[in-house]
This record gives sequence, structure tokens and C-alpha cells, in this order.
Amino acid sequence: MAKKKSMQKKVTKKTVSKKTVKKQAKKIVKLSGKVEEPIILQPVRGMRDILPGEQPYWQQVRKVLENSAIEYGFSRIDTPVVEYENLFTRPIGEGSDVIDKELYSFKSRSRDNVALRPEFTTSIARAYIQHGMNILPKPVKLFSMGRAYRYEKPQEGNYREFRQGNFEIFGEDDPILDAQIIQMSASILKNLGIKNVQFHVNSIGTVESRKEYFKLLRSYFNSKKHKLSSRYRDLIKTNPMRIFDSKDDKCMQVCAGAPQAIDHLDKESREHFKNLLEYLDELDLPYTINPTLVRGLDYYTRTVFEIYSSDEDGKKHALGGGGRYDQLTETLGSEAVPAIGLGLGMDRLVLEMKRLKAKKYQMPRPKVFLAQLGNLAKKKSLKTFAEIEKAGILVAESFGRGSLKAQLRYASKLGVDVTLIIGQKEALEGTIIVKNMITGTQETIIKDKVIPEIKKCLKSSVKVSNK
Repeated sequence: MAKKKSMQKKVTKKTVSKKTVKKQAKKIVKLSGKVEEPIILQPVRGMRDILPGEQPYWQQVRKVLENSAIEYGFSRIDTPVVEYENLFTRPIGEGSDVIDKELYSFKSRSRDNVALRPEFTTSIARAYIQHGMNILPKPVKLFSMGRAYRYEKPQEGNYREFRQGNFEIFGEDDPILDAQIIQMSASILKNLGIKNVQFHVNSIGTVESRKEYFKLLRSYFNSKKHKLSSRYRDLIKTNPMRIFDSKDDKCMQVCAGAPQAIDHLDKESREHFKNLLEYLDELDLPYTINPTLVRGLDYYTRTVFEIYSSDEDGKKHALGGGGRYDQLTETLGSEAVPAIGLGLGMDRLVLEMKRLKAKKYQMPRPKVFLAQLGNLAKKKSLKTFAEIEKAGILVAESFGRGSLKAQLRYASKLGVDVTLIIGQKEALEGTIIVKNMITGTQETIIKDKVIPEIKKCLKSSVKVSNK
């Protein structure tokens, strides 16, 4: 028994290494006649807890995203984390990293092939079709925020469970909407205190116009295939444009000399891109035309863009991106609907805010503190707390702490304007002691008059603080 307790203690230590945890997990422990493995007290690799100390940054990101959605006319939509697997494999494209290496797919108990969503756009497009949103006034603007999953190498800013804010616009192909969604992303970043933002933009044309372009790419990459790894040599036949998405140094050097999509656009795509750039110039948004930018997912057409911030050393930090996907709904079995979207990595936004020491969300400060002493006072305090809260006054308490002195010390630390005290005598008489923490005065009043008295004290404290 002592041996069992010793081993459990080792597993639950905060300083225990991952290697030790895994080693302990392999040991079989017999508990109550059952064979069980010890519980590993840490998240799965690539996933993490977001602790209370970090939440003000996250709350600020959520607040800015939600406010921007309202300001730009987006309606909230939430789609399931789990979808049928082929919803992603078909439009995103087999052979892409997202599908071949990063998709969390499995069979459900009913033997359906399902997957954790690796991105939001395809799920939202599915919901758009399923719920007949095509009959709504155009454009249809949808906003979502939540978790997505990709099995990739965990590193700073990259997690296997990550969070995104997504904005999708359906029903219009006018490039002014491309410009507006880029403008909105610039506004979001500014409101988060993220500066030195750069937009990389490109146009990759339509599926039809890319057919001739792909022939040129295949010819070029075949002539350089000895410089490519086997993985990228395989893409020459299936989707040569995806080679541009490589982060391998040798591959990037080969890509630098490849034919560029922007030089082989159809007439409509060329005009579309020209108009977009004119809109961005009008908005004075800093952008760079990046002819090797493709975004790596099969459903993109025409406009693609990525967003970076840079530090004092010139290092770029990716924050998000997006583009047009005018034929995604057609790939999903419906009629083609022009659309454009934006995805912002919330984990990366928080990381960048911390790096820049940007403003984080400030919790509203409670104005009133409710202190109580004795069992009867505790019972009366619960109802009093609910009544104050119902009146729209932010109130704090410290139920459970027996010492009145400790409660008053906590009230002072919170910086409240008014402290209410209910003791045994007050509970029996139906009264409350109201202490004005600004002036130091206090008086005992009837419980039914406590709300007006609190409001009176708060009003006077505002006048005092303004002097």
C-alpha cells in the first residue's frame, strides 16, 4: 500500500518530466481488484490549459472579435467540432498537409468516418447549404469563434488544439468585399494593440484558368525535380501549385524561379485583382504582392492573403489569412456561390499581445462588498446578494470566511466604495450596516431600504472622486 502511495505521489508532482510520466503510465497498478493505469495529470501533447492569469488577454481578443462582427454586420454561427470526414478531404484536397498529416480522423461507434474540424470555412459552407441561407439577402455574413484541431508539430503559437475567429461572406464576387474583409482584419489588430502589420496578397485565378498554368508549372518543376524532396516531387502531377506552400529552404529557392500565377490570370481574375489593389491603396493599407502565396488548400480561387506582424529584428509573426473560395459550395454538391473568408489565430493574437505588452481586458470592479458573521447572517446574505445583483450593482463577497476582520481586509483590497455588514443582531432585526468606504461613515438601515442607500452612497462617492 505504501508503495502504491509513493508512486502516485511521483506522478502528481508538478515538476515531473513528460518522460517520467509516460514511464509511470506504462506501469500497471492494481486498485480494488481492477487493473488500471495511473492518471496522467497533464494535457495531451499539443493541447493546453488556459489559466485564469491568461484569461484577460483571451477576453480582450474575444471582445474585439465579437464587437467587430457586430460593427461589420456579421451574424454568429456555431458549427460542430466533429463532422463527417469527407466534408474536409474533398474540398481541402487529398495530398495537402492538412488532410494527409494533420487531420484527426476516426470511426465513430456507429462506424461513420468522422473528423475533428481542422478549419472553419468548410463547416460554415456546409451549414450555409444545409439551412438554405442562399435565399437570404446578399451578402450573407457569418462569424464564428472556437476550437479546431490539427496534428502538427507543437511549438510556440502552434498547438494541436487551437482557437480561431472566422469571418465568412457568401453571395457576392465584388472585390470591394475582399478589401473590406482585409480592412476589418486591420481594424481588429489595431484594436488589440498589434502594430507593424503587413498584408501579403496574391491572386491564383480560377480553377479553369489554372489548367494552362499547371502545365507550365509541371514543366518547370520537372526540370528541377532533382532539387525537390520526394514529397514535393509527388505534387508535380497532382497539384504543382501546392509546392509553393513549402517551408523547405531548397524548395523555396526552386519556387522563386517558377512561373507565377499572377502572370497567367484570366481576364476577369486580372481585373478583379487590379480593383482589389486599388481599394487597398484607397484605404492606405500596407500590403505586399507575394506571387508565391497560394494558401495550400484546394478550394481557394482568385484572392488569397496572409497577415503578419514584425518585431524590431524584422522577424515575421503569422497572425492569420484568408481568401476567396467561389466554388467551394459547388464542390460540396450545391450550386456555386461566390465567397470570401478570413481566419485569425487567437492563440497567435494572444502571443503577440503579450510580446507587445498590449492592453488586456480589465474586469469590471465591484462597487459593493457584502460581509457576514454567523450562520443566520450567512442565510440572510444569500438573498441580499441576489437582490443587489438584480438591481444591476456589481457586488463581491467572501462567503466561507468566518472572520469579519478578514472579510473587511478583503473588501479594502478590492477597493469597493460600500461595504455591507450583516451580523447576528442585524439578521434578527432585519437591518444591515452600510459603511461608506470613501468617507468612513456608517449607519444601520432597514434591509428593505438597502438598495436606495447603496445607490446614494455610490453617487456621492463619484462626486468625491471627481474633486
